[in-house]
Amino acid sequence: MTSLNRKTQRTVAAKKAKEVRTENIASANKKVRAARAPNENDEPLSPEAEARLSELVKRIVSLHRRSTGQVFELGECLAEAKIVQPEKRFGHWLKENFSYSVRSAWNFISVHERLSDHRERLEQHAIGSTALIALAKCEPDQIEDVIKQFDEGKSLKPQEIKALVGGKKDEAEELTDLRQLGGRTGLQKMAAAKLKSSTAEFHRLIAAVLAGLEEAVARHESGKRIVMNALAADVEINARHASDLFKDVVAPLVPVERMPKANLQHEQFGLKTGWGAVQHSLYRLGGVGSWPVRDEMEKWVIEVAHPALRFAVHGEPYVVSAPSAAAPLMEVAKTENDVTKNDQIAAEKEVKADETTPAISDDQQDATLKSLVAAGTTATEARISQ
Repeated sequence: MTSLNRKTQRTVAAKKAKEVRTENIASANKKVRAARAPNENDEPLSPEAEARLSELVKRIVSLHRRSTGQVFELGECLAEAKIVQPEKRFGHWLKENFSYSVRSAWNFISVHERLSDHRERLEQHAIGSTALIALAKCEPDQIEDVIKQFDEGKSLKPQEIKALVGGKKDEAEELTDLRQLGGRTGLQKMAAAKLKSSTAEFHRLIAAVLAGLEEAVARHESGKRIVMNALAADVEINARHASDLFKDVVAPLVPVERMPKANLQHEQFGLKTGWGAVQHSLYRLGGVGSWPVRDEMEKWVIEVAHPALRFAVHGEPYVVSAPSAAAPLMEVAKTENDVTKNDQIAAEKEVKADETTPAISDDQQDATLKSLVAAGTTATEARISQ
């Protein structure tokens, strides 16, 4: 009995010591923030915002992510904290209060934002945080398919979830060669199959590009510069391929203005639209050789590319913040038009050259031909006589 009491006392003492350490750390962080000179990441917050953030810190600290509900609650808290304060403070706030990186925080926010409608069913199946994060990256119909698997009693690991949403074909479709289906129905089935596979691959690529951008933005929010070589290695190839798929799947082919004989070209969406910003961002990220100077590129990544890809992957609203970003896209369009125009001019010159009237008449050509034949005959007879 005595040993039990001592064990209880030690547990209570350890708990109190932990609470004291937490309070001391929070107090020390507060003093450091107060002593530090204000900079661009330290914008004053209202007393209400400060009070709410303090409440969120306590609530997050109490969560241990041991249950599905706690993962959702963590994502909800982080999403609110991200809204309460300026976005550029969010990374510093995480670093000062928790061990979560910005990328990890966004993963939990995605669980809250994209899976809330399925929360009750997912809690019933006690899905872990890693599986929830993988599921949050899926399309709505794919999410429903995976949850149906859980409803049927299957236990899926995160890797299995990723495999399931990779685009599994129906058995009947696998046995049918769509290239042998004629008529309008056949064409529609071919187009639907292409759209499905291309869309899945586009989302895979653009999610990879966004992951690279978020690492770069997290580095910026922690007070460091974005390493452009590392960013290029992370995003260039995926962005280039995603840009091609975007044009192939979404952008209509339209005639070139004032050049009716030229080939059709993909339409450029307006940069004031979300998908227009996505189109431009993928094109620019896929061409490292044409990136501008470091400061301009860093500013563009934070203000244009990152919000645009968040819009494409997570459906977040896109707000135009950098009108100057239109310049590179306009130059590309102008260059493509110039090349097409030059090809057209060269082709017209070739046609005109073929249709040009000969410089001599038919009678003159006949007389010249006869004289050449006569000269050849005379030379032959002379060689025979010798």
